[in-house]
Amino acid sequence: MNWKQIKLLLFFSILLGHGPFASSQNVPSPYTVVKDKVVISKFYTLEQPSTSEGIFLNALLWVIENREFEGLEEEEKEKMAFEVDYDKQQFTIELMQKGESSGSCYNSLFSVKVADNIITILASDISCETQVAPIKLVRRLPFEKLQPEKKEKHKENLNEFAALYETYSKQMLEYIASTNPPVVTHWTEIKNKEVVKGMTAAECLLSMGKPASVQKSDGKEEWMYDAYTYLFFENGLLTSFIK
Repeated sequence: MNWKQIKLLLFFSILLGHGPFASSQNVPSPYTVVKDKVVISKFYTLEQPSTSEGIFLNALLWVIENREFEGLEEEEKEKMAFEVDYDKQQFTIELMQKGESSGSCYNSLFSVKVADNIITILASDISCETQVAPIKLVRRLPFEKLQPEKKEKHKENLNEFAALYETYSKQMLEYIASTNPPVVTHWTEIKNKEVVKGMTAAECLLSMGKPASVQKSDGKEEWMYDAYTYLFFENGLLTSFIK
């Protein structure tokens, strides 16, 4: 779901007067349904950092650092959606989250938009993967197909993902409020997913994402992305790279 679609959802919700989204079927809170899509959406007004840009950058850095790829091959990781619009201060990232209680794996699109110190957090395209006994086939079920009024397992899935969404959002908001946003000067390189000498570690994260491994020694760092891509830092600044 892109931001054009999200805006349409917001339009219909305002038109019908049912909170942030208009429900078209009976689903438990905090879920709502619009045009047959199950979503969770909340917004928060933040005072710190003092600018929308600072809120946006901190939110983006947090999701980059905390994105999980457990059990995925490199090719599968590259296929997972991650779209950033720095000019509009919005991004959409595909997430995988494991439920400890049910053992189910949840997939969703986690979209963040910042404007006037207001951050909107939307989870959409939500589905869950569970093993079907006794042959242990993995079944992926969109949340639109869940029947919580008939199946206790489906109700558990809805409650579990809602708790994951709340925890993920809370941790991100706590990071935003407690962390000074980075100073960014290399916007052209970041938007082009490139690096140049003199970039900060935060700028490199924004440009290239989280490295596969980090080695630290005496104020120096080596970031490895793959067998052919390395970044080298001294005192927090990029001094050389292999790419």
